[in-house]
Amino acid sequence: MTHEMLEAIRSKVGKETQKHQYGNALFWADKAISLGGGDPKDIFTFVNLLYLRGEYHRAEYFIQTNRLHVTFYGAYLIAKCQAARGDWNEAKDTLEVLPEPSPLAPPPLYTVGVMTEQELMASVYLLKGTVFQALDNHQFAAQCFKLALKEDPYCVEAYENLVYNHYYTGKCEEEIISDTIDNSDDLTTEEADLIRFLYSGMSKKYHNQQKQVVPNTLTCFSNNVTVLTSQSERLYYNCRFNSSYETCLRALKIDPYHFPTLLVHIGCLYELGKKNDLFILGHKLVDLYPKAYISWYAVGIYYSLIKKWESARQCLSKSTSLNKLFAAGWLAYGHAFAAEGENDQALATYFTASRLLKGCHLPLLYIGLQYGSTNNPLLAEKFFKEAKELAPQDPFVLSEMGALYTQIGKYEYALSYLQQALSKVKDGEHEWAAATWSPLYINLGQVYRIHKQYVQAIKCFKHAQFLACDSSTVYTGLAFVYALQGNALLAVEYCHKALDKERQDPFTIQLLEMSLTALAGNEDRSDDEEIEAEEIKEHKLLAAMTPTVF
Repeated sequence: MTHEMLEAIRSKVGKETQKHQYGNALFWADKAISLGGGDPKDIFTFVNLLYLRGEYHRAEYFIQTNRLHVTFYGAYLIAKCQAARGDWNEAKDTLEVLPEPSPLAPPPLYTVGVMTEQELMASVYLLKGTVFQALDNHQFAAQCFKLALKEDPYCVEAYENLVYNHYYTGKCEEEIISDTIDNSDDLTTEEADLIRFLYSGMSKKYHNQQKQVVPNTLTCFSNNVTVLTSQSERLYYNCRFNSSYETCLRALKIDPYHFPTLLVHIGCLYELGKKNDLFILGHKLVDLYPKAYISWYAVGIYYSLIKKWESARQCLSKSTSLNKLFAAGWLAYGHAFAAEGENDQALATYFTASRLLKGCHLPLLYIGLQYGSTNNPLLAEKFFKEAKELAPQDPFVLSEMGALYTQIGKYEYALSYLQQALSKVKDGEHEWAAATWSPLYINLGQVYRIHKQYVQAIKCFKHAQFLACDSSTVYTGLAFVYALQGNALLAVEYCHKALDKERQDPFTIQLLEMSLTALAGNEDRSDDEEIEAEEIKEHKLLAAMTPTVF
């Protein structure tokens, strides 16, 4: 056979591969091995096709029988096959004894050009990270993913693993991006700008809450799914749920089954109370992707929305079993326990999440909330502080710390943290009119009242009334301030409004009796009595943030 015939067969293998007709490609790849006299490149082409067809044992056998396991790429392919079939320890052992890289490069199946040594090393480190991750050795996994990025800044899978699995804080993620770009001599300025823009958009949103601006040179990416998902996620964290929802719809119109977009979309549907849409989405995903974590998460969030907590826990448990590092799934699972007062199970779930997701502050925040709800302020403070170290810019953390300090009587600390939280809300891209922030204004109003800054307290309660509409806590807070100002008429009015919402609240009933007595002129309260009234059941008027699902 002539050399022209061999090249014609090789060309046919490439064309069949591009058409995803792997059976045809495999047949002719086998013939190319015979025509080429056992050329390693033809053998690697044959083995790659076996891998694409899921015939992992067969691929490993051909590498070993042709003694290509002694080459760097051959050993790498064996490790890939072992990992693909779930033999993680075997893959780890293979990767630990890789030979030195050789000039023999794998044949290009889909791309033009030869794979560089750096690109191949990036693939090895990415595989090592995946293996260590499967073996629950997350510290080594994170190091391997960083090394993959160092070898090849285009290795986006490595960065996605670092970000989506919350190995590092937002600040560390920014440093990784800078180090990756600054230490690469092969990137042009345009390439560096593109990678920095895309990777920054994927990093944690609560670390940098300002809107990401698309550079003039990259406006062609304005309608890219990745960029739209980044924008929708940032809007979600800033409580701009309607805007986030609209952005998700734009992205899903382009790619309706893009998992990162679906994750944000599910959160928006929950926050906006769109039960029917969430029901349809959940069942559609289960039908199409029954083994995907996102499918069972969607169904679990639907059951959470309709408050069927047992069903929600079953689905969310399945979701986290399919993806052990799924942050949103673990948090929603914990919320489903907390909603029914199962504090021990909720704490256990949040602790598991905090152990797995070292760079995410949300499990620590919710651990603090659980301890606060069970009257354990010292432990609550400890975990709030740890959450603040990971996410110092998050207004939710600052708000909860302020509420805790109000509860335990450290009013100066409370005022400081609540004011910081309000400043973050106003200065950032947060939707200040979102009902999510009504507890912040309520708690700030309580602290202003305790500091006898009654005008500021009334402003906060009025703002909370605007956000939360009919809230008995807001009405009681206003009644209390008006009573302390000596305006018994308004105090009685707001007491009645509060009791319309919560008829059996003992504090409001007592406050109403005192205000009616004062209004009737039958009692002139002394200063001591006023102080006593101010100290009645302060904790009853504290408001807690409602946990979100994402």
